[in-house]
Amino acid sequence: MVQKLNKILLIAFCLLGTTAFSQEEEEGVKPPQIKDYNNDSTFKNFARYRDDVAKAQVNALKNGGALLIRLKTNVNTITKLKNAGKVDLATQVERETFLNNKAIVRGFTNQFKFCPVYFFYSNVSDSVKHKNTTGIFLDTNLTVDPAIICTAGFYLIAEQGTLYSSSIGLTTEAEAVNAREKGTAFKDFAIVVKNRYFIQLHEPFPYFQKGYKMKTYGQYVKNFNDKLQIFYTKYKSYNPSPEIKQYIY
Repeated sequence: MVQKLNKILLIAFCLLGTTAFSQEEEEGVKPPQIKDYNNDSTFKNFARYRDDVAKAQVNALKNGGALLIRLKTNVNTITKLKNAGKVDLATQVERETFLNNKAIVRGFTNQFKFCPVYFFYSNVSDSVKHKNTTGIFLDTNLTVDPAIICTAGFYLIAEQGTLYSSSIGLTTEAEAVNAREKGTAFKDFAIVVKNRYFIQLHEPFPYFQKGYKMKTYGQYVKNFNDKLQIFYTKYKSYNPSPEIKQYIY
């Protein structure tokens, strides 16, 4: 299903006379472009703290945290197609996007047990970044339901997307606000986990799960859930120091 949507989008881009662009670009969030981190200050303590940050993140997620799933809208492409008189193609993109999102919601609702999970559309990404989450979450029919409230003080973001060799190491929240992630794509069609500022997490946190076939999407989610549980069980007694806590937000 993802492949079918990508083919339809490629046709749409060709008809519109534009190059392909990602959902992040559609929603105003620029994706990584190049690998350039040799002199990046966020890697100063990376080797020293990386493992402990991952341990603290998984504990925060399990104990009172939540996972927020970002769903694509392809709204800009759909609008451009309609404005160009390509109504049938716009309807196709709309339909396939909806079916993909339904499969993702069904997969996480049925198979993800590690922590509470919530769903939101990518056009409210900025609100999620700044913890303005009132009235943005979706029910299983992909309809915004103001009654769905997330009270978690800590949450991570997961989405179906592309993995990058990230240009960002470890950032405090003050640094993350203005951080610009760059990198080289090395794996497509994966469940990717990011922090609240949409910066990709690092190993050893189970920050991705490969898989894209919507018919078996629930199995990919289950595999991801199991990896989180195994990692948490191994380090559930970990108590982060102040040096580590500054990276957990």
